[in-house]
Amino acid sequence: MNFTVIGDNYKKEKMTLAFPILFFVLSMVSCNNKLQDVDLVITNVNIVDPVNQKITPNQNILIKDSIIQDIVDNSRKINIADSLIIDGTGKYVISGFWNMHTHVCWKEDLNETLFPVLLSYGITGVRDMAGDAEIMNSFKHQIENDPTSGPLIYGPGPILDGENPIHPDFSVALTETNLQQTLDSLYSKKVDFFKVYSLLPANMVEQIAAYSQKRDIDFAGHISEYISPVKAAKLHQKSFEHLNRIEELYADTAELNAFIQAVRDNQSWLCPTMIIYKRKIEIAEGKDLYHPLYEVVDNYIKAEWQQIKTRREGAASSPEKLDQLITTYNEQKELIKLFYQKNVPMLIGSDFGGMAFIYPGYSYHEEMALFAELGFDNYDILRMATYNPALYFNISTTHGSIEKGKIADMVLLDKNPVDNIHNTREIVTVIREGKKVKLPPTNNVRY
Repeated sequence: MNFTVIGDNYKKEKMTLAFPILFFVLSMVSCNNKLQDVDLVITNVNIVDPVNQKITPNQNILIKDSIIQDIVDNSRKINIADSLIIDGTGKYVISGFWNMHTHVCWKEDLNETLFPVLLSYGITGVRDMAGDAEIMNSFKHQIENDPTSGPLIYGPGPILDGENPIHPDFSVALTETNLQQTLDSLYSKKVDFFKVYSLLPANMVEQIAAYSQKRDIDFAGHISEYISPVKAAKLHQKSFEHLNRIEELYADTAELNAFIQAVRDNQSWLCPTMIIYKRKIEIAEGKDLYHPLYEVVDNYIKAEWQQIKTRREGAASSPEKLDQLITTYNEQKELIKLFYQKNVPMLIGSDFGGMAFIYPGYSYHEEMALFAELGFDNYDILRMATYNPALYFNISTTHGSIEKGKIADMVLLDKNPVDNIHNTREIVTVIREGKKVKLPPTNNVRY
């Protein structure tokens, strides 16, 4: 078996020394020639650490049984079988990305088309924001058996909405009669949280909040039309998706400050999905939104996208409608900048499956770029993409950063993402639970 001795300063000593010294040298060489018991090693790589806002150069990352066993400076001599080495020279490695708002569990064959795409864009974890609980559990089982086949999934099953739900195909219409039974059923199916929606009556939101607290399970989603954003935060809604209802606070400074305080006090999170608001404008302007990933998108989604495009392109012929979209988007961006300045914890999501021409994988990186355009520090964006989800799911002891003892979910990049956030697309290798992911033959990462 071929092997490599890793270390900048290594060289064999001449054996012309006195016996005691010679014996010591021979012992050291013998020790050096013993192969490390590892499954994979990334050598001489620059580790991006968004939590501590630093890059540690020239490191060797040793992986065994899906766990980072050790991280050592490249000057330390270690023997590794050549077949287990990934040369990280001149490259940058970061913990895997999490898309914290997407929809991947609503059709049984989406694992075949979507999962390889998500992994090819470095997304090793997702928060599915509404689908089918049975499909989700089937996908989870598949990924547990073969982690390289898809990202880690957390999800709620179907949307919980009022009696006339906005999305009837993917929702449970809650009533006083079926609420308890519905929550018990979802809980028994081991959903990770409940997804609440816009038309839930106030008393039902309160009942869901009480059930969640009793069962120690979170609820997240849209803010109901029947309660205030401040009330939702005080009920311990874990996250607020998009800027639904929150954008109403733009002109109400007192209520906005009260909301920010309530979010902090109750440890809630914000997932703005800015890309969907940008896309609405682009559709209204009649822009060509084709991307090569269009060819892998499910036909059902394609048909829906074209219907939305036809319906909304008319706004381009109405300057007033288009101006209103642009004005609203500018206000939304100002709100997000304010939340950033006020240290409101945020997550990154793209809402694939919820908005037209949001592409799996690719639009997640678009979302990161939008944060950079708003003036977010790149380290903070990368933390939002990697470590914040681990905090959100309370798994930061095992995920979210590259540290000894943590799960080896990592993305190897050709260029430094701290210098330019667009470099998150320069993906060379994806590691999922310590194993190299076989990327699709046609890799659209660089588009």
